[in-house]
Amino acid sequence: MKTEPHSDMSEMDISHYLAIINRYKWSILTLSLLTTLLVSLVVFSITPMYKATTKLLIESQMPKVSSIEELYGVDGNNQQYMQTQYEILHSRRIAGLVVDKFYPNLNNQHETAHNDPALLVKEVADEPSWFEELFPSGSNQEPTVAVNLKQQKTQQLLNNLSIKPVMRTQIIDIAFVSDSPVVAAQIANAFAQAYIEDQLGSRIELTKQGTSWLFERMEVLKSNLQQSEKRMQLYMDEEKLLSTGGKSASGEGLSAASGRLVHAKAEFDQVKKRYGYKHPKYIQAKSELSAAQSALSSDKAEIRNIGRKEVKLRELKRQVESDRQIYDIFLKRMKESSQAVDYKKANARILDTALVPKFPFSPNKKRFILLAFIGGLFVGILLAFLNETLNKTIKSTEEVESKLGQANLGILPLLPKGKKGAIATFPVLDKTLTGYAESIRTIRTGLILSGLDNPHKTILVTSSVPGEGKSTVSTNLAMSMVQMEKVLLIGADMRRPSLHRLFSLDSSLAGLSELAAGTAGFDDCIQVHEESGLHVMLGGIIPPNPLELLSSKRFAKVLAAIEKHYDRIVIDSPPVQAVSDAIVLSTYAKAVVYVVEADKTHEKIVRKSLQRLLEHDAPLAGIVLNKVDLKKAEKYGYEYGGYYDQYGYGDKA
Repeated sequence: MKTEPHSDMSEMDISHYLAIINRYKWSILTLSLLTTLLVSLVVFSITPMYKATTKLLIESQMPKVSSIEELYGVDGNNQQYMQTQYEILHSRRIAGLVVDKFYPNLNNQHETAHNDPALLVKEVADEPSWFEELFPSGSNQEPTVAVNLKQQKTQQLLNNLSIKPVMRTQIIDIAFVSDSPVVAAQIANAFAQAYIEDQLGSRIELTKQGTSWLFERMEVLKSNLQQSEKRMQLYMDEEKLLSTGGKSASGEGLSAASGRLVHAKAEFDQVKKRYGYKHPKYIQAKSELSAAQSALSSDKAEIRNIGRKEVKLRELKRQVESDRQIYDIFLKRMKESSQAVDYKKANARILDTALVPKFPFSPNKKRFILLAFIGGLFVGILLAFLNETLNKTIKSTEEVESKLGQANLGILPLLPKGKKGAIATFPVLDKTLTGYAESIRTIRTGLILSGLDNPHKTILVTSSVPGEGKSTVSTNLAMSMVQMEKVLLIGADMRRPSLHRLFSLDSSLAGLSELAAGTAGFDDCIQVHEESGLHVMLGGIIPPNPLELLSSKRFAKVLAAIEKHYDRIVIDSPPVQAVSDAIVLSTYAKAVVYVVEADKTHEKIVRKSLQRLLEHDAPLAGIVLNKVDLKKAEKYGYEYGGYYDQYGYGDKA
């Protein structure tokens, strides 16, 4: 049960918003078209820019030539390497190479040089007329000028260059933007080629530096090897060592002494068994044994000396072998480096060269125009809602009930102007304005039906401010009632009287002020409209203080006397917001008809005026919404125009 009202409210809100959009649709569309036209003029005045892209593959690891990569120090297994390559590609060094090597070829295109920012610098450099004024000629200034021009050209190239890596690959898109499609393609390719050649040159330079260092180091190692060999040979010569294997004459003597001792010991053992210690053979064998032992002891001392020499010799040999191994390793490295210099292959290659673009990259005219049209519609709708929010006037019968909280007696359409711009004075009598006449009759019927038990004999017609058409409403309402009853129309607006102009009467005629003051008789104050038969009483001479006159007891008696002669009395009152006359007159009336001009009078003013009337217990019968533009209302979504047509009372005009 609770969801249904919410659904109805949502539908009503949506219809309300759609009605606002429909109300301002032509304004919204006009704003959108103007915005689109303005953006189109701007877009078509912008010089089109072309974008060409070169795809470059950067291999994270170089082709291995032996182990020379150790000399380069390249580590391509991390993201830092690829990020470094992006920065190198976008560096002034590469841009400078493009300027130095590829720019003269591109400068031959004279037409492009006038448009492309990068090529324009070349022309500026070639124009000495104004350039020499800024930079006077001189031997000390020429290098500075050249450097500044190159820096400008380099920076302009970098400003139009974009480097974008392809996700999860080792491919880089090198894009260049120019107003010339040919220049865009050539510059993009030039950057890729310059990067490859720079990387190749850097690697060759590194290899040459490594080879040079190896060569210098080899000279040192060769000298060290020669010196160690000389030291070993000199030591062998000084110690009389015959071979590097440790064999010498002293060593051979030690072997002979050992054999002699063994032989002498064997002979002594045999002689000892057969002869006594005084036997000559015993003495001879013992003497031989002693000589052998003495010789062996002497050789052992010499052996110990030789051992010390061999330790020193082995040390010298190890030094020689170590120097020789290091020398051989560096010799091998130097040969590998020499081969690497001849192997000219970089770590990058061009996958796709940049082609000459056929269509401009910027501006995207279709997108800008479409966005301008959509943006214009969006801004127009926002302005429509803003205007609707700020517009606090009363525009419909629904707003009369919702904003003012009063009953709506009816609506009166906006009167059409004639051929000379004049508006019908009495539209209720005009047969071509049957719609207006029917509206007046509807208001009359509503007033009569609301007072069946207590007829509204005295009807006061007022409004908030002047110019809302209360005099026209009161006049035509009285004319619609005179068809059935005897009616008197009183012009009680004695500050700014207007009835004499409507009825083309002399403003000096006696009226309400003379009757209330007793200076004129009743018959002298009554004027009869011949066409309708309506009795009219003008305001008369404007008194010094109309409010005192209206508040006097004599005025009350005069009005009571008039009521005896007429069935209905319609009083045209001054506006409520201007003076207090309408407040006083409302105390004499049985019904107050409040006129509000549609889509003009601010609701705050109307609400404040109604509050003043209600504070004095004014018998407010309802609101008449006047000057409703039926065509505009139909466009706004208010179906007033066809209300009377279904009964056959539509305006023929």
